[in-house]
Amino acid sequence: MLYYFLKFIVRIFTRIFYRDPLILNRQNVPKNVPLIIASNHPNALIDPCSLAVFSKQRIHFLARGDVFKNKILYWVFVKLLGMVPIFRLSEGAENLHKNEETFRSSADKLRMKKTILMFSEGLCVQERRLRKLRKGTARIAFASEESAGWKLGLKIISVGLNYNQPEQFRSDLVVNYGKTFDVSQFRELYQQDKAVAINEFTKYLEQELAQLVVHIANPQNDEFILQLEEISANELRNIKTNEKKFRLTERLINSVNDFGEEISGLKEKMKSYFLKLSRFKIEDSSVKKFSESTSVFSDFLSRLLLLLVGFPIHLFGLVNNYIPHRAGFLLAKSIVKQMEFFASVHMYSSAALYLIFYPVQILAVALIFRNWYLLTAYVVLLPLSGLFSLKYYEFSKKFFSDLRCFLLNKNKREQVIKMRKEITDEMKMKFKI
Repeated sequence: MLYYFLKFIVRIFTRIFYRDPLILNRQNVPKNVPLIIASNHPNALIDPCSLAVFSKQRIHFLARGDVFKNKILYWVFVKLLGMVPIFRLSEGAENLHKNEETFRSSADKLRMKKTILMFSEGLCVQERRLRKLRKGTARIAFASEESAGWKLGLKIISVGLNYNQPEQFRSDLVVNYGKTFDVSQFRELYQQDKAVAINEFTKYLEQELAQLVVHIANPQNDEFILQLEEISANELRNIKTNEKKFRLTERLINSVNDFGEEISGLKEKMKSYFLKLSRFKIEDSSVKKFSESTSVFSDFLSRLLLLLVGFPIHLFGLVNNYIPHRAGFLLAKSIVKQMEFFASVHMYSSAALYLIFYPVQILAVALIFRNWYLLTAYVVLLPLSGLFSLKYYEFSKKFFSDLRCFLLNKNKREQVIKMRKEITDEMKMKFKI
């Protein structure tokens, strides 16, 4: 019961924290079969929850053993949520023998046709690339089949988790499922040589995952790719769906990987351009508008009117929703040492605070006004006004970026327009956008 309640709550907050998450090829996930989901692992606790909330079947997680030391957490994670601890050498060689129980527990769940999630890279590292896979997925898969006399029918499905800026509120998330394969296809090799079979299985799984995860070969290109994505999305008018944006990202990254040092000049131009934008506090989309038309502010009054009309609703939503969100962010900023955990602490602490603040606010309104009609309206408007306020903020951010661009010194504005044209001309030549 707790699992499904948390799934409902986390699904809502995941859809708010990440801008309209995209789930690709979900139809590939088989039902009513023993299944291991093998995934990359860039974003700590966000990763398992993102897969759980968008899956129809219940998922059992294999989690690092050190999080189970606390008896209360052990009871919640294992007894209520069905997690299975797995121990690594980094958590102490004396704990490795406990993995025998992990293997047995995993095999038992798979015999009941349940679904287990494993992060095959082993460690969580926040980067847009696939790292070398560990052998744990292969070992559990083979041990489970072997214990069932190779009659289990165990299937593996790989899934790529792709974030453009995983730690940031309102960034992008794409969950990209691959195709399933049967563990039994390695049976003959496993019976001949277990070590070779484990290596071959891991190699095969890595090839499958590599097709689902965006992979920036050179870490020094991470920021450059983000800049490319922003300009490309603004340049191409038909890039309106998340799937098209993701396919564009794949194409850009593949091209950058192929070009190598050939794009060093473009990288320098891009760096200078975005430094200018940061200094002038404007966005690329504003420069794009002014580069196309001098009458870009023909709709200025209508946009200003929308801002003025919507401001009271925005203010109501902001007053009633800002504190839990901001408190979660400040908590994450103060306690998180590893960036991989920033989004997890931010999102889940904010969610917990909303679950506390909303009932308190509703109770306060009930006690102060003692009017059922007013209370009902408040309960309905509380979350809706928060969502409106979020959209209002995004709309106003673009409006004021356009306004600052309009108010820029003419020479400065023409300078950034010229810089952008040089960049887009080179992008069209190199990336065919």
